[in-house]
Amino acid sequence: MILSDYARVARKRWHLILLGFVCGLCATAAFLWRTPPEYAARITIYVPASAGPAESFQHLATSDRIGQDVATRLGLAVPGEEIAGKLTATAGTALLTVTATDRSPAAARSIANATGTAFTGLLTDLERPAPGTAAVATVVAPATLPTSPVSPRLALDFALGALAGLAAGYGVALIRETLDRTVKSAGELVALTGAPNLGVAVHDPQLPRQPLTIRERPHSPSANAFRKLRASLQFVDVDSARKTLVVTSTGPDTGKTTLLCNLAVVLAAAGHRVVLVEADLCGPRAAAYLGLEGGVGVTTVLTGRVRLEWALQPWGGSVFDVLTAGAVPPNPGELLASARMHSLLDELRARYDMVLIDAPPLRPGSGATALGAAGDGVLLTVRYGNTTRRQVAAAVRALATVNVRLRGTILTMAPESAAGAVEDPHATTPLAAVPRRPVKTVNGHRRRRPAGAVSRNGSPR
Repeated sequence: MILSDYARVARKRWHLILLGFVCGLCATAAFLWRTPPEYAARITIYVPASAGPAESFQHLATSDRIGQDVATRLGLAVPGEEIAGKLTATAGTALLTVTATDRSPAAARSIANATGTAFTGLLTDLERPAPGTAAVATVVAPATLPTSPVSPRLALDFALGALAGLAAGYGVALIRETLDRTVKSAGELVALTGAPNLGVAVHDPQLPRQPLTIRERPHSPSANAFRKLRASLQFVDVDSARKTLVVTSTGPDTGKTTLLCNLAVVLAAAGHRVVLVEADLCGPRAAAYLGLEGGVGVTTVLTGRVRLEWALQPWGGSVFDVLTAGAVPPNPGELLASARMHSLLDELRARYDMVLIDAPPLRPGSGATALGAAGDGVLLTVRYGNTTRRQVAAAVRALATVNVRLRGTILTMAPESAAGAVEDPHATTPLAAVPRRPVKTVNGHRRRRPAGAVSRNGSPR
């Protein structure tokens, strides 16, 4: 990984890093709450050169013998080892500094001063200077009462805890990033498929209850993303005035039906004659999203029970037409791969500028590849953070096996940060063309003239 990759991980998984930072602070606070304060008192002892370098007496100043002597002098019923454990010594050329620590500032001062007395007395006994000569060692700076603890050091401890938390959080983020095999950017899709990314559909938490976001929230980031996708579709198969686009996915619940319903609205509002074909016969949802009757549609037309003109349903006062799935057949894959389905698509292509086909996911026997071969190519929807790179690669291989062209990809249910979407207060979709309620049908369908027919005044319908 290069530096930019580490920065990308930090931007993508900042919440884990923030969680580590907070946990580090909380752990530090808990540790400090359970740690009693420690106070330190220091004495400075002068050791003349005649007695030897002061460094040679460091171990003696913190020995158990000194500790026992201090305990005796202070009347403490503790072993000398415990007192010695409270002592540390540092030495210069002729000065020896002894530090005593204790939870009580007064006790720390008493232990330090008693240590000075015990050390000078012991050194005098060991050296046995001649009568009338100066003492071997002298306390030149007795201990004073400490006013602030030396441990814990709040600022330093919190800083270290925060840094440790940040490091742990970033480590977890790196591990998650390494183990995460899902697609989370348009750039990944381009690298995996070799096809252009046509857009990113922004996740909207209200979509399950209100799938037509272009109607309910026309200025939202998700609605703006649909308009951007409409603009991108203009560059798909630019040599063809009439387009049949098959939209499929690597698996269920990628949001392709919601995307197609909203895309049909924005395409129709831009002046295109649009028909939405609900060809996902295993899991049809478009009719429910649009408030239409789903009992008459693709399957009833293919079996010859109903003519196409009777099966087409206008949505929203003829904003666009919908051919719902109809009754769910036992063999949806065979039905979609049949010659009659090809003829049906040819007839729709002759009537409409845009034929949007909601195809089933790319699975063996689903009929998705057959629809792709009958159309002008396939658009692959990939769900952000859910579809894996392996699934995308398998979908590309499945299309290549039957020589179906992948026209582009669409990343769905992505956060705004991945889409770069912003609220568009100047939305271009005419709201008058997007009704609040779909037109009711009669007996499950409504008879109408086919799109492109000529009215009595001679103008196209």
